Amino acid sequence: MTAELKVCSRCGRASEIELRYNGLSLCKKCFVSFFERRVRRTIGEYEQIQTGDRIAIALSGGKDSVTVLHLLDKFNRMHGDSIDLVAISIDQGIKGVDDKNLRNAGGIARGRGIEHHTYSFNEELGYTVDELASLRPGVCNCGVFRRQILNRKARDLGANKLATGHNLDDEVESAMMNFMTGNIVRMTRGDGIVSSDKFVRRIKPLKKSPEEEVALYASIVLPEMEFAPECPYRGEVIRRNVKRTMDELEQHHPGIRYQILESSERLRNVLVQDATVETAIRECEICGEPSSGDICNKCKLLREIGELKTGKRAE
Repeated sequence: MTAELKVCSRCGRASEIELRYNGLSLCKKCFVSFFERRVRRTIGEYEQIQTGDRIAIALSGGKDSVTVLHLLDKFNRMHGDSIDLVAISIDQGIKGVDDKNLRNAGGIARGRGIEHHTYSFNEELGYTVDELASLRPGVCNCGVFRRQILNRKARDLGANKLATGHNLDDEVESAMMNFMTGNIVRMTRGDGIVSSDKFVRRIKPLKKSPEEEVALYASIVLPEMEFAPECPYRGEVIRRNVKRTMDELEQHHPGIRYQILESSERLRNVLVQDATVETAIRECEICGEPSSGDICNKCKLLREIGELKTGKRAE
């Protein structure tokens, strides 16, 4: 993304950043303005925020989530504090990762005067991710647990929306994964779609922002932040391969990520209007939380983990 001996497309100063998919060369100042305008347009396009909202921010402390908190707080101040923000962090129990990320989360929330709540896998599930990894080596399902905890805590805190740090790369990878696995239920989920009173609507202000641009923006406007490395248990081999393929496609065909996102949203609109497609969210027979089946994935996994643990004890 670094360009040499080029002039900024916006102000004429020396440029440092090249965006191949739209032909722009930008200096850092103009890049920051460009990035923030795109996030504002994304919020408006998907009608993510309305006056009076109480929005819970899923604040992991990584680059994406701190960027979301920074921007929502900045936009809110610009509009006279028309919404209420609260941050939710989850200590997953990953040594060397959570400690650094939680310091980031606590620091930025305190610095902006934003209400901040921290919960843990150990308290909510009885396991840390380090313990789960020892029981199920090479298998990563912490996302299932994290999503349900975030939804439940956001609801308990009176939030009507839950802002996550999903970026363009995340959205495209998920779209491709859903297509490959034929997961119709996940294909039909999107901004503004809420089919259960217990499900807090997700909003994704960064869904049209490429991952590398989020990282660059964070490094410019939040230079004091030191982000932890990727989770060592991220073992979704297929997703990694999908990401590698998407990165290669983007390298050869700049802008293709936006084309895939647009195609996936057109497909979602068709599926949602199809009366034969099952899109209703049920309630888990065990925990009562929203689920696409009779038993939610969290309860299925906890049962499987319990069986593994019992089996180990019996040996």
